[in-house]
Amino acid sequence: MENIDDLRVDETMPETYPGRKSATEIVEDMRKSLNPDNLPVRGCDLLQLLIGYAEQAIEPVGWQAVWRCDSKTNLEFKNTLNSPALVEVVNVDYETLEATIELIEDEAEAKEQYTVLLTELHPLKTQENDAVNIEATHLALQKMRFFFNHLSFPWDSEINENWFDVHLPVRVKMFCEIRAGSLNPEIVVRYCYMIKEAQEVERKLQKMAEKVKDADEDMEEEVVAKIAELNTKLEQIQQDVEILLNPSTRMLLFGSKVTRVKENEQPEVLLVVQGQSCHDLHQILNRVEREFSPQLNLKCYPSLQAAVDDARTHDVVLIPSGIHSLLNINALRQGGTLMGVGSREDVVIHLGSSTEVGLLFEGGQVTLKNLTILVNNKQSGISVKGRLVLEHCAIRGPPSMDDASESAWKGFYVAPHSIVALKHCAVSHFDVGLRVRAGGHTIIASSEVEACNIGILAEQNATIEIRDSDVKNCKENGIVVEMDSHDGQETRIGSVELLKRIPETFQIDDCRCYGNAFNIKLEYC
Repeated sequence: MENIDDLRVDETMPETYPGRKSATEIVEDMRKSLNPDNLPVRGCDLLQLLIGYAEQAIEPVGWQAVWRCDSKTNLEFKNTLNSPALVEVVNVDYETLEATIELIEDEAEAKEQYTVLLTELHPLKTQENDAVNIEATHLALQKMRFFFNHLSFPWDSEINENWFDVHLPVRVKMFCEIRAGSLNPEIVVRYCYMIKEAQEVERKLQKMAEKVKDADEDMEEEVVAKIAELNTKLEQIQQDVEILLNPSTRMLLFGSKVTRVKENEQPEVLLVVQGQSCHDLHQILNRVEREFSPQLNLKCYPSLQAAVDDARTHDVVLIPSGIHSLLNINALRQGGTLMGVGSREDVVIHLGSSTEVGLLFEGGQVTLKNLTILVNNKQSGISVKGRLVLEHCAIRGPPSMDDASESAWKGFYVAPHSIVALKHCAVSHFDVGLRVRAGGHTIIASSEVEACNIGILAEQNATIEIRDSDVKNCKENGIVVEMDSHDGQETRIGSVELLKRIPETFQIDDCRCYGNAFNIKLEYC
């Protein structure tokens, strides 16, 4: 039996899921894959969804893979078969999510067969049978591994509410925050330890359940008592994990924050005062007075983050000239205004944390005015699941995208059923300037998208309005539209005139595309 530690590992298909997907994209993709009809699903029904997905996506027989054991592999089996090993899949049992395999290097006439978990198989790039859809099989296996490693908990079978609405988003968000390194290390260590402990308790419960079948009367009482003890322990772990998954309760354990109690529900104005001279402060107050009211009651804060931490939904935060650091947006993600007191070049916000999404807005309308926002090492500079209006703003990634460690992948991520409006704005230096999903709506007026790899990347069922704006100097494409698949259609590259083929997606009134490697690309999947 040949060990292949240094033999054909590079021949397996690369692990690409979830890759650079944001939390929003992962949630949407898992819903689409496992629950395409968007039905309410209890925890006890998740396994059947996985079985159904596997039946549709994973080839039943005749493909080659590398088998690798993992933490879920039976300890006795690890000693039976050396890992990694080149194997042939001779049967897939969808009901148990297992596969029957034979060793490729086994030259015996009657090859010995083994049963392994599907998630332990990593398909080879080159298959002997060209009829096998190995790409779909590989993607499905990756998604199943991700599900079992990061989304599935031992107590899911007891969950009666809709798992996809209540539990999937918070678990994916925790995964993304851990991946981005944005959480307190103590939280990460404690969370990972609890999940590992819960899995160990689950294994013990499974062993105890087997013992009950064979136990005599005296032994049965002892085993039942042990099972009750383990179940109690699992319930406690569940409660502790739910506390860590909830940002509010997590804050109580790992950090305190004093919040302002509002006297009424009316929006309030918070002013950042950061080392201004008396003269500058006087000018700021005069401008605020003209913008709002002489009777306005201002609340002052020493930094932008302090003001945002204390802001409530729909409040207005005024930001003077200077460079400001912002780690998170807190309550303003549900609605409110961030406004620079000055020109956008003078009011600079640096998204200073390593979070996966620079700014996440969801729910009500948020307005950003007179700001320059600098994005570094983010997956999405601004992710929108609601309505966002930007006026006289610049959103910039790192000046050079040659270094992958410095690149920012998306300037904007516009989720389905969300609206982003840019007026007199500039978006530059991103892998993708604006990513607009199907059902998303983006308005670009008197603005510029430039110096990205791809300026605008949109799905066909999105809606894009462009008026008096430029898409220029992009390394790959100015605008790419991911078209719905149609037989016989080929990818088309051309000028803005191409967008007239899809008037339901693009509404154009003076869109200037120039200096791009290719201006417009209609990409048929």
